[in-house]
Amino acid sequence: MTITHVAIVDDHRLFREGLATILAAVPTIRVVAHGARPSEVLDSPEAPAIDVLLLDVELDGPPARTTIATVRRTRPDIRVVVLTMHRDAVLRRTLLDAGAVDFVTKDTPSRELVDRIARAAHADAAPVTFPVDLVTEARAGSPLSDRELEVLRLLAAARTNAEIAADLQLAIGTVKRHVYNVFRKLDVGSRVGAVAAATRLGLLA
Repeated sequence: MTITHVAIVDDHRLFREGLATILAAVPTIRVVAHGARPSEVLDSPEAPAIDVLLLDVELDGPPARTTIATVRRTRPDIRVVVLTMHRDAVLRRTLLDAGAVDFVTKDTPSRELVDRIARAAHADAAPVTFPVDLVTEARAGSPLSDRELEVLRLLAAARTNAEIAADLQLAIGTVKRHVYNVFRKLDVGSRVGAVAAATRLGLLA
């Protein structure tokens, strides 16, 4: 029987300890480490044994995509599975592109999570397949254009549409269209929401 060694990173202690307890009951899984920050597990004595890293998106510190890219570069043997409360198409695609092998919402049944951990652990033997709706939504979320990123950064600086138009030498109607596209692509309805989503995705780094 092959044992998959799992580490959990989540800043909600009750959640990660509860998840560790659930996974500990699975004969084919051994939870070797868990902590509130990636460094707590990746720098631990148990780190060399990790096969699958369950990584929460909403953590203090570097954006999740930076952590994933670092793990893929320094520990390519570790398979990163993202855990999140968000059903965000752009976030999904961003993190999968960064090197995560799966994207799992926290309302996923425990049995399904166990299956997806097993698939992630054997990603080299058989590439992980994602649910059709995840793939469709991820592909639908277009990245921001360079101009939209400029507008987003000015939104984060609390600039008004008129000020953005002056800064970028654009017509105010053009700025409004860019703002609309930013909101649409990030699936938000306000400037505050756009900045929060962009921060989560590491777009303002």
